[in-house]
Amino acid sequence: MPDNVSSLIDPGAFMIVVAGTVLACAARCGWRDFGAALREAGGLMGSGFDEDANRKALARAVSAIRRDGSHRANPMLPPDRALGLMVETYLRHGSLESLDRSRRAERALDEARRVTAAQVFAWAGELAPIFGLIGTLYAFTQLAPASGEHAIAATMAAIATSVLSTLYGALLAHLACYPLASAIERRGLAREQQREALARWFAEQIAAPALPPRDNRAQLRGVA
Repeated sequence: MPDNVSSLIDPGAFMIVVAGTVLACAARCGWRDFGAALREAGGLMGSGFDEDANRKALARAVSAIRRDGSHRANPMLPPDRALGLMVETYLRHGSLESLDRSRRAERALDEARRVTAAQVFAWAGELAPIFGLIGTLYAFTQLAPASGEHAIAATMAAIATSVLSTLYGALLAHLACYPLASAIERRGLAREQQREALARWFAEQIAAPALPPRDNRAQLRGVA
């Protein structure tokens, strides 16, 4: 078994496929979008959107706004950047229209980042098999001549490199690039749905009239 595994390892072929895919993908989409896509992929390893923490922060913000008013309240902002900006915008302007504009703008930016990152890895998935083929062609150029004492060994090594290059390209595309593109899209959509539900709840709580204090209600019942 170890011999079989070691026969599938060819650092030269692997570097041709990976380096070629990275350079070609960065050249197609630009280094800025490529770096942003890598950051999105790195974010998949994190804890993701903390719905409980954001909900608690929004609830405290609603209480502070009802108690002190939108211009005097100074609550802790939610940990999510988009929700924090939404609350900050409402505190600054005090209108639901400004809150809605902030949410629409942040939603559009988040969607653009998500789509761009997924597209970068989709392009990488298209390019990886191509560089697997390029590695195969390069290996064919290393075929030994018909004569020579090491001709058979060199020929077999070149054939192995050509086969492994094609294999690496297919594996890189279908086990890394395409799955990352799908994971970024799925996680981004789930995060946006959670964020949108919390944003709607916050807007509903802000728009709802505040209930009178219990003491006042009791006093009114006594008067009646």
